[in-house]
Amino acid sequence: MRIMKFIGVAAFLCSCTVYADPQHPKGRIVLDQSQDVFFEQFSPSTYSLQILQAKKQFDHADLILGGLLQLDFQNWHGDRVETTPPGFYGAGNGFYFTQATGDVMENVSSWATTFFSLAESHIGRNDPNGDYVYLPHAFILLGNLDALPFFLTFGINSIPFGVFSGSGPWDTPLTTAYFDPTQSPQLSLGYNKNGWNADATMYSDEVNHDNHFVYNFFYNKDSDNYSYTIGAGYLTDLKTNSTGNPTVSKNQRVSLLGDNLGAVVDWNASVTYLLFSLSGEYTFGHKKVGLNDDKPKAYAVALNYTPNIAGKDTTFGLGHSKAFKLRRIETPFPGYDNLLQSLSGLNNSWALSVSRPLTKNNFVLGLEFEKSTTFFERNTYTTTLDLMTYL
Repeated sequence: MRIMKFIGVAAFLCSCTVYADPQHPKGRIVLDQSQDVFFEQFSPSTYSLQILQAKKQFDHADLILGGLLQLDFQNWHGDRVETTPPGFYGAGNGFYFTQATGDVMENVSSWATTFFSLAESHIGRNDPNGDYVYLPHAFILLGNLDALPFFLTFGINSIPFGVFSGSGPWDTPLTTAYFDPTQSPQLSLGYNKNGWNADATMYSDEVNHDNHFVYNFFYNKDSDNYSYTIGAGYLTDLKTNSTGNPTVSKNQRVSLLGDNLGAVVDWNASVTYLLFSLSGEYTFGHKKVGLNDDKPKAYAVALNYTPNIAGKDTTFGLGHSKAFKLRRIETPFPGYDNLLQSLSGLNNSWALSVSRPLTKNNFVLGLEFEKSTTFFERNTYTTTLDLMTYL
């Protein structure tokens, strides 16, 4: 189904139509952070749910704006590794305008919400992924959790499957690189009540032009000093050229060989106690890929510690991920802005990070060190100084 552009335009026109109607009560135009909400900090796998929970902080008919600007300085070096596009991983430095994203949410009513995002990545770059413009989100959301635990999402959105989070902004675990499906047009039915959460989703893979089903479940419990979450998901079919970083252009993805992972199962859990949080995820496919002799799998763990230093919450993170039976399956180097693909595949990744707000919570400075090892035992190293500005 080639409906990505249609859905994006439809959601945008729906928002505009509401404001064009003279009978519609006139609302305000406000920033998301005016209510301490940051759309760009929402977890991708629970995006619709978090929008529903956040909308109650704004008045009906409000138009809420958000977004993100990201600048990065990187240094990279390591062993000689063959890549796609054809070449070799080397050494060097780079300063990048990595991403600009704008978000618009409208509280149409207590039961209806429209949400639209437009992003441009790798701005000013002359490479296959340079100046890539795409729609991370363009959907209509129907639901009111105060009255009914069910909600419906129609449009382009992140797939409600797994967690796929790292220890810092540039930590892309190998679970994400190999098993996290990219944002796609979808129809999703969600449920949320008393900590129990479930989603049933049909989505269209815009790279390989086929449709898939996803079933996702998690339970979370919060108390004064601790919280925990446990979840599981099942995806009926997945190919490796439609997973990982969404800033890889569609043309680049189409040019890659999409190895079929078959049905994919995900298990995940996290626990937070005082200033510490620990998360883990294990994901596996049901089909052998390439010349590997068993089914593909990967795990990721992340530990974060967030003390208050000089009046600002400062997050220290340590992340580790490992992939199995994915030898010679192409994937991007984690934490490397150029998005080169390692032809031999990646077997092991470590990340160490620290980040903290500057003058306000909407200006965040981060420093991250990343080491990745290929299936041919060759190492790459990346250091990133990252500035994120939430609009």
